Amino acid sequence: MDNNTLGNRSLGRDNNLNLVRLVAALMVMYMHSFALCTNAQQQDLMYTLTFHKALSGQVGVDIFFIISGFLIYRSYDRSNNVFKYLKARFLRIWPLLALFVLVSALVLGPMFSVLDRGTYFSGHETGRVDTYLLNLLFISGANRLPGVFSFHINQSANGSIWTLQHEVICYLLVLAMVPLFRKHKRAIFAFIAASAALYFYMKYGCSADYLPTNFLVNFGRLTWEFEIGVMYYLYRDKIIMSWKYALLALVGLVAAVYFLDFEIAFTIFGAYIILFVGFGYWKISEFYNKVGDISYGVYIFSFFVQQRVIDVMGNAPDGYLVVMDPYVNLGVSILIVVPLAFISWHLFEKQLLKLK
Repeated sequence: MDNNTLGNRSLGRDNNLNLVRLVAALMVMYMHSFALCTNAQQQDLMYTLTFHKALSGQVGVDIFFIISGFLIYRSYDRSNNVFKYLKARFLRIWPLLALFVLVSALVLGPMFSVLDRGTYFSGHETGRVDTYLLNLLFISGANRLPGVFSFHINQSANGSIWTLQHEVICYLLVLAMVPLFRKHKRAIFAFIAASAALYFYMKYGCSADYLPTNFLVNFGRLTWEFEIGVMYYLYRDKIIMSWKYALLALVGLVAAVYFLDFEIAFTIFGAYIILFVGFGYWKISEFYNKVGDISYGVYIFSFFVQQRVIDVMGNAPDGYLVVMDPYVNLGVSILIVVPLAFISWHLFEKQLLKLK
């Protein structure tokens, strides 16, 4: 095997993947600081860099799904044990989600709601607790709690976890992919084409009001990115990883974003950059990997914390909606979220993963 292939670089555990995922989670936080504090997402630096085609959080989520496609497919391909695979995926994604959903709905929600406890639990025009709890089953995108953040620009309590529905769907797709691709590896390109076609049709061609357009746009986009990660795994022994190609990919990405839909540009050029960096190993990653993988905790906790920081530190110049400086919100929220995620990793997530 060529030492410079992705297959060779992806052996072992010494890599930058945890660090890359942390950066992706912080990119989501960065985007949300504008969405929540001022509703001026055009101030997002990524929006300018991509010629008004993508936001930081969108890029961050794409990064998550590309990495996930490579690693999750590899996980099942190596084990070939359905029970072991599903158990590992469950322990990684569900317990922390359940902890957040239950605590935010049953403890923090009634504590911070402007409604009395009885009205809060019986339902209100600003949200329903029972619908919110369906997030535990990955069948609901409900993100509002009754009377919570009612005077914010965005009244959501969990604006990040909607992506987990799509993540779980991708986990289940892998069960069909592995046996198929072992016999017909090129079939991955049919999957990629189908996801891309769904994304483009729902985003640019569909006008049917009866379809869940937003869900299907995101489903097409995120399965597309996940399948790109799978493709890189399948052809890992043929893909050469080098700084020269990474720099060419970066130039290609900048040029392609100007002319094409962002997702096209990112799947063609961005995925190579992400996996090149991810499967490198820098000194900072050597330190961070010892600290713990806090990216999932940052992703899960950040939105609610950012909303609470607005509650405490924001102001209402119009006498109604609460606003705040996005960068102050981001800085203060990071100081709260990172320790929370660190505690969550060491006392909760890491302990559960020992059960795999």
